[in-house]
Amino acid sequence: MGGPVQQGTAVVVTHRETSDEIAASAVTAGTGAYRWIHPGTLRLYVQGSSSLAGWSTRHLELVDEAVRAWMQCDGVRIEVVSWPLNADVRLYWTDRLPSTNPGVTMLYRNASGRLTHADMFIAVQPAPWHIGTPDRVLYATIAHELGHALGLPHDPSAEALMHPSPLVTEVTRADMARLDSLLRKP
Repeated sequence: MGGPVQQGTAVVVTHRETSDEIAASAVTAGTGAYRWIHPGTLRLYVQGSSSLAGWSTRHLELVDEAVRAWMQCDGVRIEVVSWPLNADVRLYWTDRLPSTNPGVTMLYRNASGRLTHADMFIAVQPAPWHIGTPDRVLYATIAHELGHALGLPHDPSAEALMHPSPLVTEVTRADMARLDSLLRKP
């Protein structure tokens, strides 16, 4: 586990100690594809409870379902960890997002453009979309943002979960094929 690193007059706090990760820059996911700095298993921290209205343990079950769906793709390995500082990807519940944008993922890149970590923020209340039950809409939001955390951009196909306004509530074969292609790049 890393710690504070002095950089000029600012102190940057990292969760690893590799020099490539010290000067990470943040971008909102969606516009570009990104690869992780290290191959192998990504460590996912999920906020285990919330006092926000509407939150239940069902939220955690939907995260598990989304993780299992993405792990059907070759090369995707995700391990849930107990502490955010031990994680590559951190998921937090919120009530601060508009219903038109129920999830956001911040990606942090090193100087060479590789991902060092990601933060996902998911609205506790499902979006008022008419693509399925509230449960399926919430799942789609979680799985979509997890796709961004894995490195995927938005997909122009309305039939893909990674579309900016998906019409599906599952990780599709096309989504997995795009991730597989991304993972195979050098």
